Amino acid sequence: MIQISHINTFIRHAIIMTIVLVSLSLFQLPISYANTANKLAFENLSSQHQCNKQFKYSIHLFNDEVGYLQRTINWHNDMDTSKATVTSFAEVSFLWLDSTYQQQATMEYSSIYKHFLTHSFSQKLTGIKTREMSATLSDSGLSSTVTLNNKVSKFQQSDNANMKGIPLYDIDTLGAQIRLNLLQGKTRFTLSRQASKKIETYQFKVAGDEVINHIKWGPQQVTKVVEIGKHGKMVLWFSAKHDHQLIKAQLDMIFSPLVWLSEFSKQC
Repeated sequence: MIQISHINTFIRHAIIMTIVLVSLSLFQLPISYANTANKLAFENLSSQHQCNKQFKYSIHLFNDEVGYLQRTINWHNDMDTSKATVTSFAEVSFLWLDSTYQQQATMEYSSIYKHFLTHSFSQKLTGIKTREMSATLSDSGLSSTVTLNNKVSKFQQSDNANMKGIPLYDIDTLGAQIRLNLLQGKTRFTLSRQASKKIETYQFKVAGDEVINHIKWGPQQVTKVVEIGKHGKMVLWFSAKHDHQLIKAQLDMIFSPLVWLSEFSKQC
């Protein structure tokens, strides 16, 4: 019998982890992984084609669709910086329990540090576990100030010697940096995310290519990426045929729900 505590955990974490996984498709360049390895220089980022995009993902549990996530990405490019505003909305309904999630984040690519930086983000979760959270990041992403339900906390990445110098990201900027790492042909990398009450660390490894049977598009050749740290049940699949976007994801949760890309559009 499914316990209420397990259902609560599923609803809450399905929304959060879906956002994390869908964020992996945030940064899209019109070139393939094979042609990108060792060729995509950070300095050339601003010259690449960045498109405004819209995504929709469906969330499935026990072969039933229990929710969705929609995301809109708007790039604001000028002579000196490449900035984006990302807005997301997700909804999960399982049995008699409903939850929603919404977030807005601002990020930019730093030509000085050669990676992405999060400026700020805010989010609101309703349903089983209602909360409001906002955060600002400083010191090149190494420091953060988080306001959670009016309670203020401060975090410092350099407090962890093993992660010293690695910036803190919101879930959207985390996806942008993962995307850039993959396009550069990296096969292992560690990144950090500023969560509501702690810093989450992810260790990713590219596991190789395989064929999956997508629920909408049938057999698809994909690249598989796995998390090899404490989120070891997280598995991600990217499709070159679909602009190298995240096409399927298995969440790091007790019931292992699946997330599928269902709609994607861009305007360049």
